[in-house]
Amino acid sequence: MAGTCVSEVLTTLLDLLDEGVCIVDAEGKIARWSPAAEGITGALAADVLGRPLAQVAPGVVESIKHECAGGPIQASVTGRDGVPRLLAGRARPIGSQGAGQSWLWVFQSEQRIREIDQLKTEFVGTISHELRTPLTSIKAYTATLRTNPQLDEGIRGEFLQVVEAEADRLTRLVDDLLVVTRIDSGFMLRRRQSVPLQGLLERVLTNLARDMERHPIVLDVGGVEASGDPDRLHEVFANLLENAVKYSPNGGEIRVWAERLPDGVRVIVRDSGMGIAENELSYIFDKFYRVDSHLTAAAGGSGLGLYIVQSIVRAHGGTVNVRSEIGSGTTFTVYLPDRNV
Repeated sequence: MAGTCVSEVLTTLLDLLDEGVCIVDAEGKIARWSPAAEGITGALAADVLGRPLAQVAPGVVESIKHECAGGPIQASVTGRDGVPRLLAGRARPIGSQGAGQSWLWVFQSEQRIREIDQLKTEFVGTISHELRTPLTSIKAYTATLRTNPQLDEGIRGEFLQVVEAEADRLTRLVDDLLVVTRIDSGFMLRRRQSVPLQGLLERVLTNLARDMERHPIVLDVGGVEASGDPDRLHEVFANLLENAVKYSPNGGEIRVWAERLPDGVRVIVRDSGMGIAENELSYIFDKFYRVDSHLTAAAGGSGLGLYIVQSIVRAHGGTVNVRSEIGSGTTFTVYLPDRNV
């Protein structure tokens, strides 16, 4: 009974992996072909189970034998559509070594690996720029203050405001990076309680007060309360409102309202900004993704904000959706279920 339970747990874990998983039995035939393997290769489990791996992925058996220490393995698998997919991965022997050796092969598409590497490279460049810009500004203004002690008090105050704003910008970036670390480690919600949205959103707006001066804000949440971790929910709406401010023209209205539902709450954040192209909407919640626009490039950002939003909302069992059109603004709808749902 215990062995059956362990086997079921292992099967579930393999099915949850984003990488493709193939288990090859002692006869060299495919005994397991995970759902991710189907998605990556286009070859269904029903088509490959029981077939020799040498037929499904020519040359991979020899590669596995030569790279038994865990070195990289490249292969090609042709899906139902007749299109070959280039794969890269690693293999490990299962059980005792011998002539009839079983193998575990874990792989990803080479294209996806290149895309991930490209995203990482772009992220490092973006973060370096996002760190360097405020640091350069802080250094310049503090140097001016230090070398010109007789500066007019009004000018001195303006310079100090700039330094404070850039320090706040750095703090938000570091906070985002720390949140992403918690997300990736699986540690998200510290406490869950009833959170009055009016007070939460007012605190968010207070923190963004300097940026909000250029935008009329309509806040209509009344006495609606959400179930959640107040610190994490603060991060959700801080990111959504910061985006709304960043991408809306001066004077553009930003509206936030909430609705009580039978099983939770719905919070809507709508801006009057430039909007997002339809072909980019499905990517905006991806880690590191930034909308391709000269306006977003000018506004800056790490590409982490909406990834953080979606991750936190999902950790609460909720959803976040977006509607947008170029030139017509963007609307984010956050649904947060009650704790007992």
